[in-house]
Parts: sequence; C-alpha cells; structure tokens
Amino acid sequence: MQSLLMQKSLRKPFFQLYGEMVFVGEHTKVSAWPDLLAKTMNTAFDLDAETITDLATKDYSIPYATRIYISNDERKIRKPKQIDNSGIYFEANLSANGIISFIKDLLAKLQLDTDDFSFSLSEVPFDIDNEDTWVEGLIPVAKLFYNFVENLVEKGLIDSAELENLKTKEYTKNLFQATDYPAIANNRTDNMGNSLQKRYRAKAINFNGTDIYVSTQFFDSDRDAVIDWYRSHL
Repeated sequence: MQSLLMQKSLRKPFFQLYGEMVFVGEHTKVSAWPDLLAKTMNTAFDLDAETITDLATKDYSIPYATRIYISNDERKIRKPKQIDNSGIYFEANLSANGIISFIKDLLAKLQLDTDDFSFSLSEVPFDIDNEDTWVEGLIPVAKLFYNFVENLVEKGLIDSAELENLKTKEYTKNLFQATDYPAIANNRTDNMGNSLQKRYRAKAINFNGTDIYVSTQFFDSDRDAVIDWYRSHL
C-alpha cells in the first residue's frame, strides 16, 4: 500500500489501473483513479456527513484551485458526480494528481491523518475481448476507438465504404455527437485548420495497402456510441 505522500504511483496512467484502497481501516476494491475518488467520497460522507454537507454548502474548493470541488449545485461543477443520493456533488473531472490533492485536503477537513488513507494500484492490460476493460477510467474513449478500428481492419470486418464515410465530419458526428472532426483521415495533419494541434494519432493503421489515421478527438459522452458502433460490425 502507498500513502498519499508517496507520489511515485502518479507516474502510472490513471486509465490503466486497478487495485485497493484502505480508508480508516476499511478495505475497498477500486478499478481506476475515478473509482478511487468516488469511493473515497462515499466513505467520507459515511464517516462525517456533517462536514461534507458543510463543505457543499460553502462550495468547497481546494487551495489554489479555480474550480469548485464540492457543492449542492451540480451546475457549478464541470463534471458532477453525486455522493450516493445525498444531493451533494463533487468534481469528477480530475487528473491523478488532482485526485490526490483533493483527497489530501479533504482528509485535513475531516481532521484525519494521511496515514488513515492508503491505496495500491496496478496496471491492467486492455483486452479487446474483455468488455470490462472498455469502461471509463480504464481506457480513454479515443484510444478505445483506435483499438476497435485496428481490430476490425485486422479481421476484415470493416469495408472501404465505411472508412470513407468516417472521413467526413457529417457522418462521424451523426454517430458520435460530441465529436467535431472526422474519425478517420488520410493524413495525420488533416483537419488542423489554423491550429498547430494534430488531431490524429501518430500510429497509422494500414488498410488494403494504404495508411489511415484515427482521430484523438473523442469524449467520454460518446463511449457507449463507440461501443455500439464496434459491436454493429461483429
């Protein structure tokens, strides 16, 4: 187990983790960083609902942060997640480092020591045949889509007409509503506009002797749509 003061664990990508946390002696399995935060918040509320309720009333934020972390008003939070059915929401759109900072400050507010909280996280490999590894928190949806396209191409389960359609913004957006760029491109530098940002993965996929490039511009709100699209080709 690693305490919150041991930062080495943060070098691991949050989307490839699973393990266990221990909070005030209670052992709980966690599947990833977002799951770690959610279960920490639920346990904290069980331990001291009064303090969490007070923090929510005050639109609590951690030191030096510009966003609200706990509130009764979900509209004030970028990606709100409710603590059980309490009507209290916390910020779920955080990096691994952000989650650690949040938990450390929360422990102080609860008058708990950092030794009261520890966790152990390990890498879990993506498995195209294991839907448990497709979920939010284990793999970004853009990487999931890339893996799906690669698998369909390798198995000959996608045709050139579908790939050509995915090179258009209209067809892509009809499938994946949060996406503003074609899912597939002929070149990695396509659809940059006036930006210097490349919107396609560096690693190409070879389809019938021609390289195609897969977009990085996906959002978790489209995860189910991406999975449904993949399943429709199986």
